[in-house]
Amino acid sequence: MRAHDERLIALAGDYAGRGVSFFAVDSEVDASLATDRARAVSRGYPFPILVDQGAHAAHAVGAEYATYTVVLDAAGTVVYRGGFDSDHTHLSSTATTYVRDALDDIVQGRAVHRPRTDALGCALRTW
Repeated sequence: MRAHDERLIALAGDYAGRGVSFFAVDSEVDASLATDRARAVSRGYPFPILVDQGAHAAHAVGAEYATYTVVLDAAGTVVYRGGFDSDHTHLSSTATTYVRDALDDIVQGRAVHRPRTDALGCALRTW
């Protein structure tokens, strides 16, 4: 996620007044509230990092990688899951913006046109 921090912060800002809430979830076995609070501050996140003890949330949505992104609609239904965007190793200006596209679909009252993509990154350490 660190490589996408700037894009993630910008995205949260772009949707702040549109009824969209952001939060990160730390499902790693060694997750701690104190560490995650400090990480949110040091990275400049305008949203919290929640601790998922036992990785119950991660398992419920099928997250296998630290960069796994989920978008829920107003009813709490998962409408998108996968990568943040199409950049996995090198950031480019031509990335396909998977999460932004899903959010645009939702706020405009449309079904998400790409509900699933591949997420790459470090495997979650949940045990």
